[in-house]
Amino acid sequence: MLHRVRRVLDDVARQMGLRKGQCWMCGIAAIVPKIHPFPQQEEILVEMLDSMVHRGPDGHGVMRKGHLALGMVRLAIVDLEHGMQPLFNEDQTLTLVCNGEIYNADDLRTSLIKSGHTFQTFSDTEVILHLYEEKGKECLADLEGIFAFALWDEKEQELFIARDRLGVKPLYYMDQGAYWAIASEMRALLPLIDEAVHLDRDAVTAYHAYRFTPREQTMVKGIYRLLPGHYAVASKAGMVHHAYWTPVFATPIVKRNHADQAVHLRSLLFHAVKSQHAEEVKSAVLLSGGLDSTAILAMRREFLGNREDCAITVAFERPKRHAEREEYTEMSEAERVALRFGAQHLSQIVSAEEALEAFPRIIQDLDEPIADPTAIPLWFAAKLANRHETKVLYSGEGMDELFAGYSIYGHEKVLRRMRMIPSPLRRALRNILLRADLPGAGVLERSLSDVETWYQGVGGVFTRAERIALLGGDESRRGKCPSAFYGESLDKAKHSASSDLQRMMLLDLVTWLPDNTLAKSDKITMAHSVEMRVPFLNQEVVEYALACPDHLKWKREGKEIVRRALEGVIPEEVLRRKKVGFNVPVSAWIFGEWNSYAKAMLLSDDAVTRTLYEHRAAHLFDAKPSQQERAGRLLFAMLTLELWLRYMPMRAEKRGLFHEREVAHYPTERRIPRVDAASGGKSDQAVAASRRAWV
Repeated sequence: MLHRVRRVLDDVARQMGLRKGQCWMCGIAAIVPKIHPFPQQEEILVEMLDSMVHRGPDGHGVMRKGHLALGMVRLAIVDLEHGMQPLFNEDQTLTLVCNGEIYNADDLRTSLIKSGHTFQTFSDTEVILHLYEEKGKECLADLEGIFAFALWDEKEQELFIARDRLGVKPLYYMDQGAYWAIASEMRALLPLIDEAVHLDRDAVTAYHAYRFTPREQTMVKGIYRLLPGHYAVASKAGMVHHAYWTPVFATPIVKRNHADQAVHLRSLLFHAVKSQHAEEVKSAVLLSGGLDSTAILAMRREFLGNREDCAITVAFERPKRHAEREEYTEMSEAERVALRFGAQHLSQIVSAEEALEAFPRIIQDLDEPIADPTAIPLWFAAKLANRHETKVLYSGEGMDELFAGYSIYGHEKVLRRMRMIPSPLRRALRNILLRADLPGAGVLERSLSDVETWYQGVGGVFTRAERIALLGGDESRRGKCPSAFYGESLDKAKHSASSDLQRMMLLDLVTWLPDNTLAKSDKITMAHSVEMRVPFLNQEVVEYALACPDHLKWKREGKEIVRRALEGVIPEEVLRRKKVGFNVPVSAWIFGEWNSYAKAMLLSDDAVTRTLYEHRAAHLFDAKPSQQERAGRLLFAMLTLELWLRYMPMRAEKRGLFHEREVAHYPTERRIPRVDAASGGKSDQAVAASRRAWV
């Protein structure tokens, strides 16, 4: 019945000349004066949009109305000839710009038309306007999709901004005294700062703990992220924030056996992949040959029929200093998978020199300092997609965070067993190992602490002890423990986590996933005017994962229920293949092909971070071969911050960003980090989980 209603609506739309569109991937910006409009308002907005033209090379729209200047730049994915914003409701009292896609738009539109609403387009984002008319800010509960939008309410004289549940789409804001400024990227806000840019001290500390800045804080004082699952209302009175969704772990209402659970999850995954297919433009799967990307390719094969799919893979030449690592490429595995499912395979092998040449641009394109080496292959993949006129990339991001796919999550079982040993005995053994300088003290220490005290997330870099040694020993520079970033809005989520595994996953869901993985993916792909879609973060899949018991996620390894769900869908050798960890050879490069460049950036007299790091970088460059895997990752985080500070458009003398009075005095003799034997220097996740000492 519903499909007949939609067919009738399509016919009516064609007869009336309505525009049909679904997807608005773009950059949005808004200026909201607090007291009265000012002459430069529209000019500032246009400058903000110009800085994000890569997000929308297919068109732009600007509106100034009363107290508001609102605009967007558009990347056309669907409805290529139409689809400009801002959008208005029937009486022009509501104005909307939105970056994203609403997956249940058809159902919402049908319901709203029955309630008497009149649509000007078949755009999925227009449903937000009419749903807001019906339910006000409660409309967010009904929206399924990925989005960041700004909606001006003329009657209330306020701007309503919101971001999707997991933070797939970014949104930043700042208070400029006379006005509020909102934008899809931080770079659009930086030029608005009238005085010298100041770095946020807590954010600097957090960056060295996580390799990104978590939650609402950014590296720049005064610029903030709207949190995932949150909305805010900006008006003359100020800005008020509210959480409308949090990732709460739940007990399943209906218990199924394992086979039924697997069948149910398989149907959810297939629906998620199919619902996000882009019909009108060329698309491709980011293919590693691993479990998640292979699953997307296999499921797309089911509904593409005779149409050929496309897959993109980027790998690296073996570095000169391979440091015991045998694999820096999954190309052969990806080629076999592409052949198995009849996909055109676009691939590229990147040399150390090519990666180095692109690296400064990659840091600029990230918009924020994110020391994630996987940004490098993603940048080349997005560039390759753009070259082949591919506008949409599909990624398996999110599956590891939802279903315990990272090896670090296996530490929960180890800690549980260790806690069977009386705590006084564990303390005594820990002290013996520390005095003898033997490995194993770290895991004993963790068994004596809460997860929130020691867990740095999947991608942690410097440990707490290292941060104190690096950034100074006074309390003001030690930074917050991970749990401090939960905030009051996540109290319910925190209390719902009933195991160490759930507490680890919760931290990654609210920090690592949105602020590292999704931020990196959005910024890098949009820098090449390519959209990234993450079907496994579909709302139904997320809710299922949060209700899935721990034993169905982690057994001998992670994603147990996912492997069962994909039996018969993907090849057996892929299904049982061990997850490949850190396969971007940055440590080998930094002590090999990149060495002269990295030293020139970090050790030169004009290095922006020289006052901050002083002699630490020099001593890390002198690391012994057995220490270089980890030392290289620490240097990569330093190098990322240095380049970001050099290339970001800041109105400041950049060498003054770190003042002598803000940096504690350090002795000239510094120590370098020892690689814990338990990690073997092989796993990014294992390194993140292991407490290290400066030796």
